[in-house]
Amino acid sequence: MKIPLLNPFKRYTQKVGQPPGTLVYLGEERTEPARITLIDYDETHLHEEEVQTIEECLPFIDTESVTWIQIEGIHETSIIEEIGKCFGVNPLLLEDMMSPTQLPKIEVSENYVFIILKNLDYSTASDTVSREQISLIIGPNFVLSLQENRSEIFTSIRNRLRNAQGRIRRMQSGYLAYALIDIIVDHYFIILDEINERIQVLEEEIMQDPSPEVLTKVNVFRKEQLLLRRPILPLRDVLIEILNDEIPLLGENTQPYFRDVYDHLIQVIQMLEMIRSAVSGLFDVYTSAVSHRMNEVMKVLTIVATFFIPLTFIAGIYGMNFKFMPELESEWGYPVVLLVMFGISICMFVFFKFKKWL
Repeated sequence: MKIPLLNPFKRYTQKVGQPPGTLVYLGEERTEPARITLIDYDETHLHEEEVQTIEECLPFIDTESVTWIQIEGIHETSIIEEIGKCFGVNPLLLEDMMSPTQLPKIEVSENYVFIILKNLDYSTASDTVSREQISLIIGPNFVLSLQENRSEIFTSIRNRLRNAQGRIRRMQSGYLAYALIDIIVDHYFIILDEINERIQVLEEEIMQDPSPEVLTKVNVFRKEQLLLRRPILPLRDVLIEILNDEIPLLGENTQPYFRDVYDHLIQVIQMLEMIRSAVSGLFDVYTSAVSHRMNEVMKVLTIVATFFIPLTFIAGIYGMNFKFMPELESEWGYPVVLLVMFGISICMFVFFKFKKWL
């Protein structure tokens, strides 16, 4: 399993010397156009359409219904500028939206709550974990969600709105924000469970064949679990601030739901710690397996050498060039010596089996 590393430094040089709040997209280059989807709903109605500009959504903002504006693609600077103009978002926060390396954070103002978090997705085809930055702007009766690409992370939320499942159509924008954060945290469980299974497979592979290639895989896992901690751990501080400050724009009745998300995140962090311990244990397993294999090799070599020590001793004695050696003139000397050597080997073999050294 591989987690692609995002290297923003080459693109970050475009911002050097620019004033704060300058909008420059620092992610991977994209050519597909951004997509803006509007969903306006309350308990009795739901309106869904794809729009071209943010301004087309403004008439829905002025109603008492909840409006969800989903933007897939943050590489178009014009859309980000339009968001700042229509909703009065701080330019520094707009700048953070376009920087996929931004850590999870929360900013609370009088008119909106701004949250950045990371979504993780696993691809079985390429065996990779991809990271995606998601930004939320939550107002009294609206939510803007901005994603890097056209992922399907929020498909289940849209289906719940269309089918009026649960209480989401009866609640305000704070509950929608909770639902979006909750689905992201739930995806963490899927990723970590997949990684945990891969670790178990790798542990079996180590026991069977502790080769240098396996050690390389262990090192890859060690780097990956470190990369997973970066987008997950800061989210705990975001949820703590939501729970402690009781932000009015999120609604008082959403506190139990955010507390539930916090509990899920704590479980995710505990799974991360377990994975970290398991990956560290893989090095111990690898070292033990290599040592065990080396001991087995040394055991075989030692036994072979032990068998030949007395035989070499006898052969060395009768290989000396002394003239007066009685056995040299004996007719049966040669076969007797061979039988003695063979007998010694048999006795040693029986002794080793008795001691369970073989």
